[in-house]
Amino acid sequence: MTAVPSSPESFFTHYIPDRFAALRGFEGVSSLGSIVFVVPGVGEWSFRLSGGQLRLEAGVAADAVVRVTIPIESFVPIVVQGTERMASLELSPERQMIAFKALTLDAERVALVRAVLGSVAFAVIDGASTYRVYVTPGGREPNVVSPECEVSCEVDAFWGLQTGTTNPLELLMSGKLRISGDAQIPMALSSLFV
Repeated sequence: MTAVPSSPESFFTHYIPDRFAALRGFEGVSSLGSIVFVVPGVGEWSFRLSGGQLRLEAGVAADAVVRVTIPIESFVPIVVQGTERMASLELSPERQMIAFKALTLDAERVALVRAVLGSVAFAVIDGASTYRVYVTPGGREPNVVSPECEVSCEVDAFWGLQTGTTNPLELLMSGKLRISGDAQIPMALSSLFV
């Protein structure tokens, strides 16, 4: 397995395209928009599928289905360590690169996702540290100061959600997953994650 780079630039411009090329299950698929990753102050990368091939362009694509904003301090603990975990598991292609599920949505779901207003912050608690990732429909900037919704959980619960080994409803009912603010936003965006 190739080492996961800790540099966002290397991760998005080299590692992700190489990793994606090795996955099966996307043959012939073309996306109805892009998924955008932003690391503020570092870079912006938009990905789309065209005939099963992953295409990358710098910047925020005008046809973004969803924007994922990752503060630099969250990049290694969430993205790099998460990628290392996912790559070591026997998972289906869409589970290995879960954020890329947005590229396989049908026209109805793309329209529903883009129509959602607001942003959701995923707060992952690891001991005394909290790392955040912001998900915003379309290419809009997230509200990082006061997101319309925040979903928080401990790091182990987060990895369980990412791999599909943990039921989000069970976590919610047990208090291990907490939602504050407008809970309609993560519900409306659920097609991106399940």
